[in-house]
Order: sequence, then structure tokens, then C-alpha cells
Amino acid sequence: MLQAAAGATPAIGGVREPPAVAGRIRCSSPVMVIDGLSRSLRFAGPGQRGVKVFALHLRQIIWLGEFSMHLSKPAVVAFAALAILSSTARAEDWPKAEVDRAIKQIAAFEKDTVEECVASMDTHIVYDVEQRDINADGVNELIVKSFPDQLGNGVTGCYGMTGQNIYLMASLNGAWINLTSHAGDDGFSFVFHPRQPGEMPDIEVTGPGFCFPIQRFYKGAYDLWKVCTRDGVQIFADAAPWIDFEVVPHDFGEAAAAQPVLAAPAVDETDRPFHVQWHQIFDHNGSDVVVRADRGTIVYATPKSSISGAVSHGTVLFEAEPWDPSDPGATIQGTAYVFKKGCPPAPYTVAGRYEGPYRLVLKGAAPVRSKSGCKVIDYRMNGNSTLQFLSW
Repeated sequence: MLQAAAGATPAIGGVREPPAVAGRIRCSSPVMVIDGLSRSLRFAGPGQRGVKVFALHLRQIIWLGEFSMHLSKPAVVAFAALAILSSTARAEDWPKAEVDRAIKQIAAFEKDTVEECVASMDTHIVYDVEQRDINADGVNELIVKSFPDQLGNGVTGCYGMTGQNIYLMASLNGAWINLTSHAGDDGFSFVFHPRQPGEMPDIEVTGPGFCFPIQRFYKGAYDLWKVCTRDGVQIFADAAPWIDFEVVPHDFGEAAAAQPVLAAPAVDETDRPFHVQWHQIFDHNGSDVVVRADRGTIVYATPKSSISGAVSHGTVLFEAEPWDPSDPGATIQGTAYVFKKGCPPAPYTVAGRYEGPYRLVLKGAAPVRSKSGCKVIDYRMNGNSTLQFLSW
């Protein structure tokens, strides 16, 4: 890579220090310099050693007074980019003793529940640990999976359909903390959804089914932020009528009020057969909406002027699984939204059916917001509880 004519000192960490006395230094090629820096980072191993090795290369380069004259502009750019990338070192792995301490915490947590069940099936629990820095703060968290050592005798039933539990452990002031508590019971994996730099990511706990809850870091631990309806629709946990315990407020950690939920770009109805248009355009309290049974959506087409500050063309009013509009006895159930200017849409569950060919009615306890803000404080049968759609 860098060739010294004389005076080179012994290698440190596999990288040779710059010579003590200036000699004729020749840079073989800018590409070789960048390649050497890259290999130093790639093969130096985990932790800070990669940065230390890179620093020694950098010292060599700084020592070369004429180095910049050998580099083309693209090579200088590549060098700068590589230096920036190297500034964030991979977090050091926790030693085995610390990992074992964390596992003991999980074992104690499961002692009176899963452990007794597994032991009664003539086997024992084993743990799989993955170290990962989930919030890029330079310190690894531990993702711990708990499952039976041997299968058979129905032992997976001690956990559930996945046959395992999953936990997220973090070190705080020398102690290991279970950040997810029971959130990962019968969980298959954690899917991390990044937030702002330095913030703990949201966690989607996957498992059986096709819709999964999302946990958000709140008051020092993870708690429910989004849940799934029976129809597989993800809604905010604080808007779920069946939840009667504290969850993460839907607007916690949001930088600004969310915009109304938008559907895909509205379909130009003018090129559709007249009878199809006629069955899709409905009146809802003075606003024109498009009812698309084939898509399972009702969206605003032309909102009335009094609500134009809260909704716009394409805003979703209701969403569900697609339904058959020709079946008058079919129950349609899904998620409707209440809108307030400057606030995110408040979801709630409604259900109903067609009452004749020109009238669709959906009903459900609607969110009630606080007078001074966006927070949902109750669900009641009020003016927003009955949604009526009339065709002509």
C-alpha cells in the first residue's frame, strides 16, 4: 500500500508506523490507499480496534506531506466518506459473564410460569442470545429467546404457538433490565422500526397471524402503542375500546401532529361506466365520498367546506376488508376515523350493513377528545357514532 524507502518502524497491530526520518515516499495508487483503509476496518475485528488501526493508517497519510498531490478528486471524496463511516465503531460484545447475568434475570422472571411447565415435561429451558446495538449508542442490548431444550410431550404449549418467548435486555447502572416484560411472550421475533437518532426504536413483535402489535419505549420500558383489531387492522392502543389499562399515548414521541391518513391516489371516475360511478359516489353529511367495496375503503372525494381544514380529497374515512355490495345481509366491520384540525385521525371500530341498495349505515362508539387538545379521553355513542352514506 504505502512504500517507504527507509526508516520504517516495527508494525503495531498489524499496521506499520510512519518512518521516523523523512524518506522518499511513494503512494502506489489512490485506489490502493483507500483499499488498505477499507481492509483495516473490515478485518480488524469488533470493538474499537478497527478505529485504532484506521487511525494508524491516517497517521501515515497525514505524515505524507505530498499525499494530496497523488489523489484524484474522487479518491479524496472516497477517503473522506470512509473516515466518516469509521467514526462510529461497532459496539463491543458483552463478555460471557455479563450475558450469563442477563440470562439469570430471565430465568428468575420465568421461574413461576414457564420454567415449572417445561420441567414438568422432563426437559429444561435453554436460551439463545443475540447482541445488537438497537439505538446506535455504542452499547449492545441483548435479544434473548427462551425455548425448551427438547421437544415432545406437548412442551411447546408451555409457551404458545411459537414455542418460545423473546425478551429485550439492557444494562442500566450495572444491572440488567427486561425492557419488554411479557410483550414477547409467544413471540417469534422483534422487528425494529427506527425513530429519531438516539431514540429507542419501535418494536413489532411478530408471531402467529398477519397483524402484529407495536411497542414504543415509554417511561423507561416498552409498552403497547399499536394493537390489531379482529379484522387485522392496526390501530393506536389508546383508541382500542377493549383496552382498560395504561398504554403509550398515540402522539407520544411524535414530532408534530400527523396529517390525515391518505389513500392511494383517487381513481378518475370519469372513465368508468356510469352505473359503476353511480354506485360508488355517496353523500356523507354533505360531503361526497367514494365507496370502494372492492378495495374496502371509503375516502373523501369532495369534503364540505366546514371540514376542509381537517380532511382533503383522498382522506380515508373508513377501511376494512373488501366486501360484496350485492349481499344485503353481509356485515361490514372495520375502522373509521374522527378528524380534528391539527390532530392525528382518531380511529374507532364500526360495523353495519347496506339498508337497501342506496344506503350504507355503520355504527360504533366514537372517540371523544379533550376540549383543549387531541387526546382521546372516552368513547361514546354520539354524533360521530352513526356513519350514513346515501347514493342517488
